[in-house]
Amino acid sequence: MVVDDSEAGGHQSATAAISPDVHDGVGRYVHLLSVTWLVAMVAAVLGPALAHGSSFGSYDILSQFGLLQRHGIMVHNFQAGDQVDAAIPWSTLAWTQIHHGHFPLWDPYAALGLPLALNWQSAAFGLPALVSYLFPLSLAFTVQVFLTLVIAGTGVYVLGRVLRLSVLACVFAGTVFELSGPMLGWLGSPLVSVASCAGWLFAVAILLLRGEHRIRHISLLALVVAATIYAGQPQALLLLGLALVVFMVVVLAFRIPRLGGSGPIRLPVLDAGLAAVAGAALGAPLLLPGLQILSIAQRQVQGQYPPLPVHDLVHLITQSFDGLPLAGSHWFGDSFYAETAAYVGVITLVLAVVGVAVRWRRPEVIALGTVAVIMAAITFVPAVDSLLNRVLRHGQVEWRRALLFLAFALALLAGVGMDAVIRAHNQRNVRRWTGIGFVVSGVVLVALWKFGRGHLTSAEASIRDRSFIWPTVDTVVGLVVGALVLAHRRSVATEGGRTPGRIGIGQLAAVAFLACETVFLAAAGSQLWSSSNAPFAPTPAVRTLQRAAGSSLVALGSPNCFFPPGLGIPQNTQLIYGVQELAFYDPSAPESYFSSWSALTGARAGYPNYWIYCPGITSLSEARLYGVSFVLEYLQAPAPKGAVFDVRVGKEALYRIPGSASATLTALPAAGGLPAVEAPGTPVPVTHPDPSSWKLVTRATTPQMLRLRLTDVPGWHATIDGQPLQLVPFSGVMLQARVPAGTHTVKLWYWPAALSTGITIALCSVGGLSIAVVIGALRLRQKRPG
Repeated sequence: MVVDDSEAGGHQSATAAISPDVHDGVGRYVHLLSVTWLVAMVAAVLGPALAHGSSFGSYDILSQFGLLQRHGIMVHNFQAGDQVDAAIPWSTLAWTQIHHGHFPLWDPYAALGLPLALNWQSAAFGLPALVSYLFPLSLAFTVQVFLTLVIAGTGVYVLGRVLRLSVLACVFAGTVFELSGPMLGWLGSPLVSVASCAGWLFAVAILLLRGEHRIRHISLLALVVAATIYAGQPQALLLLGLALVVFMVVVLAFRIPRLGGSGPIRLPVLDAGLAAVAGAALGAPLLLPGLQILSIAQRQVQGQYPPLPVHDLVHLITQSFDGLPLAGSHWFGDSFYAETAAYVGVITLVLAVVGVAVRWRRPEVIALGTVAVIMAAITFVPAVDSLLNRVLRHGQVEWRRALLFLAFALALLAGVGMDAVIRAHNQRNVRRWTGIGFVVSGVVLVALWKFGRGHLTSAEASIRDRSFIWPTVDTVVGLVVGALVLAHRRSVATEGGRTPGRIGIGQLAAVAFLACETVFLAAAGSQLWSSSNAPFAPTPAVRTLQRAAGSSLVALGSPNCFFPPGLGIPQNTQLIYGVQELAFYDPSAPESYFSSWSALTGARAGYPNYWIYCPGITSLSEARLYGVSFVLEYLQAPAPKGAVFDVRVGKEALYRIPGSASATLTALPAAGGLPAVEAPGTPVPVTHPDPSSWKLVTRATTPQMLRLRLTDVPGWHATIDGQPLQLVPFSGVMLQARVPAGTHTVKLWYWPAALSTGITIALCSVGGLSIAVVIGALRLRQKRPG
C-alpha cells in the first residue's frame, strides 16, 4: 500500500522540531550543547562507579557465594544481583560468540542449554548491545548502560522539542528522566533498555498524529517500534505500549467534533496501525521465536505480583526514606530497592502540577497527565492491578514496573511546567500554581516529619531523618526562587515594565530549578553502583573446578544457590568461566525444568518464584538421567549415593558420577515402545562445532534410543547421515530420537523455524518501507515548483 506523503495543516515538520527550531530561533549549536549536557550528566552519575574500574557492574556481590567467596570484600550494593547473575553474563556470552563468528542463539552453559538471543532478557540485538560489540569486552557492558541512559535523555529532549517546549525545559525533562530513580535503580536490566526508547517512540507518534510527511513518520515509528522490541523485555514492552495507546487515544479524543474538537482521526489511526504492523514485522526475528519461548516459560505459571504499597509514594520525593541497600546503610522496606526506587524530586513534581494546571488546554498535556495517573494507579492501586490481570487473563505481569513510565510522564509534564515558568512567569496563573506547589510540598514534608517517620530503631531513624535533606532543599529553593520572581515582577511594575538584561527572570528560575534537581538526582544515583578492573576474576577454587570438570556437566548436591553462602558458581555466572552447571536464573526458561524434577523426586528444584533452578542431586540415578558427570557438595554434607570423591574444591567437595554422559544409547524394549526413563544407557561422545550445534557418531548392533541431555525447546533440528531425524521429548525436559542399528552420524543444530520466518517478514518490511519512502520522495519532488 502506498501512502500519500502530503502535508496536512501548518504544523512544524520533524526537521523543524528536531533540528533548528524556526519558532524560537534556536540554532544547531544550542541543540548540540543541550545534548552534550545530557551526555555529561550520564557521565557524572556513572563516573563515581567507574572510578574503581572500567568494567561497570556489581561484581563484588559474587564474593559472597560458593566457589567465588573471598574474604575482606565489602559488598557495595547487596540488591544488585541481576547485573552479575543475568545481564552481564548474557552480554558477555553474546559478545564472545559474535566475536568468534557465531550467531548468539544458544547458551550451552545454563543447565542443559537455553536460548540466548531469543530469551527476551539478553537484548543481544538492542541498539546499545550492537554498539558495544565494537568495543573491547571489558568495556562492552559499560558502553551499554551509558548508551541506554543517553538514549533515554535525548529521546525525552527530542519529544520536548516536538511538543515545542523551550530548550531549557527539554533539557530539564531529559535530565530528570535519564537520572530518575526507576532508570538508575534498574540500570543494566532490559527493563531500562525498553524504557529508554519511550521519548523517541512518543516523539515520532506525535509527528505521525500531526499528519504531515506521513510516509516518513510511518517509517520512523516502525523503526523505533522495532528498536523497542529488540531492547528485549516483554513486560516493559507491554507497559510502554499501553502508555503510548493511552496517550494517542486521549490526543485523538480531543479531535472529536462532539467534544468541540476538529482534525483527522481515522487517517492517523490507520497510519499508527501501519507503523505498528511494520515495526512488529521488523521485530519479527525476535517476536516470533520469542513468543514460542514465552509460551512454555516458567514466567507463565508464577503467582501474581502485588502492587507497591501506597507508603512507597513517598519515594517519589526522596531516595532513602526506607534506607539504601548500600555499604554503610541498609534497606528496611518491604520489597527490593529497585522495585521501589521512584525518586524524581520535589521540583519535578511541583513543575508537573504547574504544567497540567496552566497548559491543560493542550491535548498532549492532558494525554501525558492521563498516562501519569494510569501508570501510578497500575503501580500502587490493587484494584487496578487485579482488573488488568482479569482483562488480560494473565497474572504474571509485574505491573508495578509501570513506575518507569510514571517517571517518564512526570519528567515530560515537569518540562511543560518549566516551559510555562520560562515563557509565562509574568502570568498570575503560573506564579500562583508554582507557589502553591512548593507551599504544599513544604506542608507535606512537615507532616511527614511530624507524623510519618514511624517507630524505628535509632540507626534506621537516623537514615530516615537524613532522607528529608534533599526534599527540604528542593522546597526551599522553590520558595526562594518564587519569592525572587515575585519581587522581580513588582520591581518591573514599579519601573514601568522595563526588563533589563537579555536573560529573563523566568530563565534564571529555570536554571536554578535545573541545577538543584540535577545535583539531587546525580548525587542519589551516583552512589548506587560500582565497577571493577578485574571483573569475574577466578578464585583458586574455580580454577580447580575448571581443570577437574572440563566441559562436563556439574550439578549441586544441595539446592542452595540463592542465599549465601551458596554452592558452586552462582547461577548464570558459570558461563563466564566456561563451566556447564545444572542451574540457571532465567524467567524465560521452560517451566518443565521445575515440574519434571518435582514429578521425579517430589522435591523442589530451586526457587521457582524467583526463576532460579538448582536441583539437589542426591543419587546416581538422578545424575545419570540429566547427564551430570560431577556433583559439588559441602565438605560436611554426605556425598550423593554411589558418587566417587574426585577432588576438594575450596570449601566444597567434587564427586564424580561413573557412567554419566550428555548423550547415551539405550536399547529399545523387545515389546516395542520407549525405554523406561531410568533405563541405563551407553555413553556416546559429543563434539560441538559451535555453541548451538552437536555432532555425534552412534554404533550399535540393534536399534537404539539416542537420549540427549539437551533442553527441549522449539528450534532444535537433527539429521542422521544427512537425512531428517525426528526428535521427541524425553523425561519432560530433554530430547531423544530412535536410531537404527549400525554406525551413523547424527548432527543437531538450533535454529527455530520461526526465526527464519521472522527474518523473511522483516526483510519484506524493510523492502516495503524503502519502496514507500522512495515513492513518497518522488511525489514530493514532483509537487515542488520548477
